[in-house]
Amino acid sequence: MNGLYIEYSWWWMFFSILLCAGATYLLYTKKQVWTVNINRILIVLRFSALMIIMFLLLDPMFKSIERYFEKPIVSFIIDNSESMTATITQEKLNESIQSIKNEAEKLEEEGYKTKFYTIDGNQLEDGESLNDLSFDHKVTNISKSIQRLEELNEHENLAAITLVSDGIFNQGFSPLYLPSVVPIYTVGIGDTIPQIDLQVKEVYTNRVAYMGNKFPILAEIVNEGFVGKEVEVELTNRGKILSRKRYRINNEKGFEQVEFIVDAKKKGYQKFTVNVRTLDGEFSKENNSKSVYVEVIEGKEKILLIANAPHPDIKAIRSAVEKNKNYELHIYIPGLKMKDGKGYDNKAKYDLVILHQFPNIKRNAALLLEKLKKQDMPFWYIIGDNTNINTFNQMNPLLTIEGYRGQKDKVTPSFTDNFTYFTFPKEKKDLIQKMSPIEVPYGEYKINAGKVLVNQQIGSVKSTKPLLLMGEVGDVKSAVFVGTGLWKWRLQEGLLQSDEMAVDDLIGKVIQYLSTKTDKRRFRVNTTTAEYSDIEDVIIETEVYNDIYESIYGQTIDLTITDEKDEKMSYTYLNSSPYFKYHITDLEEGSYKYVASTILDGKKEYSSGSFVVRAMELEALNPTANFALLRGVSEKTGGSFYDNVTLDQLSQPLLNNKAPQRIHSEEKYKELGSNYWIMSLLFLLLISEWVLRKMYGGF
Repeated sequence: MNGLYIEYSWWWMFFSILLCAGATYLLYTKKQVWTVNINRILIVLRFSALMIIMFLLLDPMFKSIERYFEKPIVSFIIDNSESMTATITQEKLNESIQSIKNEAEKLEEEGYKTKFYTIDGNQLEDGESLNDLSFDHKVTNISKSIQRLEELNEHENLAAITLVSDGIFNQGFSPLYLPSVVPIYTVGIGDTIPQIDLQVKEVYTNRVAYMGNKFPILAEIVNEGFVGKEVEVELTNRGKILSRKRYRINNEKGFEQVEFIVDAKKKGYQKFTVNVRTLDGEFSKENNSKSVYVEVIEGKEKILLIANAPHPDIKAIRSAVEKNKNYELHIYIPGLKMKDGKGYDNKAKYDLVILHQFPNIKRNAALLLEKLKKQDMPFWYIIGDNTNINTFNQMNPLLTIEGYRGQKDKVTPSFTDNFTYFTFPKEKKDLIQKMSPIEVPYGEYKINAGKVLVNQQIGSVKSTKPLLLMGEVGDVKSAVFVGTGLWKWRLQEGLLQSDEMAVDDLIGKVIQYLSTKTDKRRFRVNTTTAEYSDIEDVIIETEVYNDIYESIYGQTIDLTITDEKDEKMSYTYLNSSPYFKYHITDLEEGSYKYVASTILDGKKEYSSGSFVVRAMELEALNPTANFALLRGVSEKTGGSFYDNVTLDQLSQPLLNNKAPQRIHSEEKYKELGSNYWIMSLLFLLLISEWVLRKMYGGF
């Protein structure tokens, strides 16, 4: 309620009255030159002025309550995706939009407020922007659009949502499962009769292929209404036809899978396009082709496993390695020939050597080990009964085992907390720590370099002796597993019926760490991912280091991007902060190469790479409107469905059951000291007193 309030207790007014009265009494009780009546007037003027000043010092405020009414809001979502113009002409679509505007105007005349949004949540400010709306959005996520609109109008008087769409969505979940706080009215646009059409719905292939290898490309061709017709499908690369296949359609509606086998002949990203020859009467030709990109690389990383003798650990390591298609494992056991032919290849360039119980006591393959050691090859030592510990101590830079006399300890694994070379999930650590004990050499362990991932645990006692450690010395990585028995852990994990694949993951992580080359470049430019869609920004990350590999900033980066037609695009940006990322927009479909350069210590440094931009073709996959979905959304939320015939009735339910206005109350406080009238009164009192005193001889 309205009223007058002060900052302090009203008791201060009582003391203020006494103070003002006392001050006035002392001033005007002395004998004066003016008359008694004039003296009384001066007393009133001075007392009133002092009281006003004291009252203002108590910070008085006037409280008022203002009420205003908020109109109910009807928000319209206009689906501006490409599929909206697939089955109807732009002219008919414009007529429907104009009818919707007319219905919105009827609502506004009856006290509603209307808002218009696109499918991605952008608000259209006026009717003119609705007339100029382009139906070119690449994807449709109806559920997300409704959720976003409700969030935007969360604190407003939202009465209803009107969704204008063809009912086709290709991202997110079905809007039928989306709860809504207001009724959703739907307007169906498009044709619900399936169109006679032939389309390449999807193309499946490997993301990576190796030079010289063959790989499959599988195309899924969808048919609607062409039974008995012969279809011709061809595969092209850079405009050249690689293969052509034909088949006859046996069903009125369905799909056929067509497989091509391709040779990986050229390094880099390769674009392969599947084309279906157009048949007479097809609804759309735009969906008769689809492209995929395959990165062709020189070859797999080769891993050489040298073993003292056949051992179950070899199979365990092999199973883990073969899960990664980027690795090729060669096994060499002196005196044995591998049946699959993947033994030691003296012409191969190996990326990692695994030594299982090597160097051994018999000094087998000593010359081979010496040769590999001179090549600065990463080694993973797995110690067993036949390992020559003295030679091992001389060969590896990480660990020294002293005092070994053939005695063994039975230990279980215990993971450390300070290992930083890679991450390993806690649930997998817990699983491995439950594994049965393995035998390790008994002796004094001295860690010379590297970090320990797993320590030895004897019974319930956690020791500081390493079971698995790895590190890098002189740009060469190494790892040591003190013991054999990986196969036991892997077998036990299978008996536990675990889906974690923890042992395989541990082996894979160690191999990945060892085989990955250390990047010592001071200038690195990379994209955040190898593939982008044409509706995404390409994001460039930049790393610049000084001589001691500390990150530095403030460098000007020149970036040149080259497309498939050898056309170049140049960009320049500043590497300004640790979190800075450079965004490149509006790149069309294709494979791109980039070269970045900057000046470091007066020398020009370069970094290069490649990436792919894929076309989003989701809107072309399904040209048939889904009015059943729209009806279901309206029925579930208490709204109604309309089509072109009944569109002029869209406003009727809202006009017949008009939503109430929302009343808002707001308390407002205004300081009396800021009012000109009270300051004017104070000035008038003081100036009147001064004038009377002057007139009657008071100074």
